[in-house]
Amino acid sequence: MVQISKNVNFNGVSPRNLMDATYKAVENFQIRAFFEAKNEILKIGKYSEEEFYEILDAMIDAETERKLLLESLSGKEPLFLEEIAKIVKEFPSENVIRDVIYLKEQGYIEEHIEIKTKTVIKKIKGEEKEVEEKEYFYRYQLKDLPDDFIEHFFEPVSIVFDSEVCCQCGWCSSVCVVNAISVTADTLEIDDDICVKCGLCYSVCPRSFSMEQAGKSINKLDKSLKFSEKINGYINTYSASTTKDDIKKVRQDGGIVTSIGEYLLANNLVDAIIAVQHSTDLWKPEPVIIDDVKNLYKTGGTKYANGSTLAIIDEAKKYDTIAVVGTPCMMNAIEKGKLFPSGVPFFKNIKYKIGLFCMESFPYEGVLGLIKEQFNQDFNKITKMDISGGKFIIYLDSGEDLNVPLKEVKSYARHNCHYCEDLTADYADISVGSIGSPSGWSTVITRNKKGEKIYKEVIKAGLIESKNLKDVKPGQPLLERIAGTKRKNCKPIKLEKE
Repeated sequence: MVQISKNVNFNGVSPRNLMDATYKAVENFQIRAFFEAKNEILKIGKYSEEEFYEILDAMIDAETERKLLLESLSGKEPLFLEEIAKIVKEFPSENVIRDVIYLKEQGYIEEHIEIKTKTVIKKIKGEEKEVEEKEYFYRYQLKDLPDDFIEHFFEPVSIVFDSEVCCQCGWCSSVCVVNAISVTADTLEIDDDICVKCGLCYSVCPRSFSMEQAGKSINKLDKSLKFSEKINGYINTYSASTTKDDIKKVRQDGGIVTSIGEYLLANNLVDAIIAVQHSTDLWKPEPVIIDDVKNLYKTGGTKYANGSTLAIIDEAKKYDTIAVVGTPCMMNAIEKGKLFPSGVPFFKNIKYKIGLFCMESFPYEGVLGLIKEQFNQDFNKITKMDISGGKFIIYLDSGEDLNVPLKEVKSYARHNCHYCEDLTADYADISVGSIGSPSGWSTVITRNKKGEKIYKEVIKAGLIESKNLKDVKPGQPLLERIAGTKRKNCKPIKLEKE
């Protein structure tokens, strides 16, 4: 059923055009597959009948909007996303930008990429030098489609895993309407016997198709944000450190994530926090749901092995409000699930997203190999690992610390991390990491008004001390430089069918 809902407003569209667009929308394979699987979905019990129809209605609304948008783009020259959003006044700009990217993936729209090279002066090792920089411009245009054009079908996310670009975040398994997907830190399996081929897992996967251009353009709509091509949109940047001695004992750098988590739980702003702690295998992360402050400290410190944190999000549906702590790919996944396919999030209880800076992570076996081959140390004697100053550092229970150049450990990292362009968790409410701040402090990026508000509240509560990042060394210039390097070196994703 097409309705005037919170995310779609069809005022200004003639009843006849709306009806025509709706007829076309309900022919969409994703909507049909979802509707036809109603009995299987309700039998599983992950989504109630009310939730089922809410998702279905939102999918039809969004697909109807996309069909109307195609009419608006007919005959238009290639345009930037922001230009299209200004031309199409019938729908909110955020919806239009979202829809253009989805229409591209459905096969209706073509993306034109223009590359311009400019010469700039940069200081390299203390000397000013001329260097060439490339600028990329993305425009979008309706394709000249043949009469027998068939809209693209979305493959299950096994295509992402088989193409060796899966980040193992676990989001697809939580979203899957029939629990057909199982994800661990190293594997992804789909039960073909129960998969309903709805393509929702593909729509929300952070590695299926990029939402980078949509994310940037949507951020630019918010005039309260500053914008950087390296770290995306933000309110402010800070350097901060916890004031609590108990958190200092378990922290990686400034203890900011744990401090924020404690504030959220202690003040009943969330009912639970999704994070990771050490499993029974030392240094192997285990996703956990923390609903008591006394268990929060177990999640302190960085675990350099990867974990499928988002695979347990569906287990937290019993909580009214939750916060999620995760890496950039996880923040990307949650944001993508909010935009696609319908603009309605699959889990409405996610109130706060706390993102962690991440250049790359390691498979658990990679961490074991690194410690043995680079340091020749007993794994059980390590109290902390760190990356700082271009070195990978381990701290031993004897008080000794050892390090090797970071380039020596690159080969142990996950290959699929090379397909991520995001260092600083662009789509979090608050992003936290060490780059740019001195030892014992963390760099904090507040991404929106909600993130800025809660950060200021934590300061006011006396849990952290904070400085402006521009007032510390090496500060934001280093952060932006490293973030820019990750974006520049990001490998393009090519999904290949067997």
